[in-house]
Amino acid sequence: MDRCVIETSREMTPKTILLDLLGVAFPKPVLSQHLWVISDIFSVPENSLRVALTRLVAKGWVSNDVRGEYHLSEKARARNTFIRNWKGKGKQKAWRERWLACHLPKGSGRTERAKSIKALEWYGFKPGLDLMWVRPDNLSLSKTELQNALRLLGLEANAHVFVLDEVETSLVDNWLQLWPIQQMDSTYIALTKQLQNSAKKPEQKRSLLETCLLGGEAIHYLVKDPQLPEEIHGRQHYDALRETMENYDQMGRTIWFSELANLGVSS
Repeated sequence: MDRCVIETSREMTPKTILLDLLGVAFPKPVLSQHLWVISDIFSVPENSLRVALTRLVAKGWVSNDVRGEYHLSEKARARNTFIRNWKGKGKQKAWRERWLACHLPKGSGRTERAKSIKALEWYGFKPGLDLMWVRPDNLSLSKTELQNALRLLGLEANAHVFVLDEVETSLVDNWLQLWPIQQMDSTYIALTKQLQNSAKKPEQKRSLLETCLLGGEAIHYLVKDPQLPEEIHGRQHYDALRETMENYDQMGRTIWFSELANLGVSS
């Protein structure tokens, strides 16, 4: 099996494996009887999966209303919807050289601040000034819609989003350097080739583990793409990766449900 050559901080832990597969299976549940299958595929002890599942239920990320059946909770579905929305990304409004800014208040706790930063990063914000994160104002969301979306993802209550109509040229010049454009494009090109090469393999040589690892890497970068205006970052390589991943994602889902069916486990 080819290994993914793109390195990220994303680890395939029992927690991430379960959340990924619960997201793939939704709205169908993942059943207790699936755990030994998942354990075998990912070479993770079944007991580790059970412990992780119990913790996810306790923290409200997974619901267990019916004995032996597990779904993503409402809280997790909001996060999962954002992540799965990479398929619909790309809807932008014309950029009129205005900027979105989010001010983070002083005195926040470390955990609260970390959640705020993670939410802002998911929407392509970068630190522009002390306690202020910025991005071009080209998203299709209104300021209010964006602020509400950020709050759902963990933005602290006392943080505020606003629009900057006039920004000094020197500051804009600095802000335009915040996103590693060339690095992003190199990664998109490499991942597109890896997905295409994986998809060409005979089906028996293409495992669920490979599709999860490689597909997960691609989705990670698609989700993290800041959706910058064309004037700052052309979309050619991003669009190529997104289109390739749409087909690869469907293939991965087919393999997952085939694995269950082949092993006599109902899905």
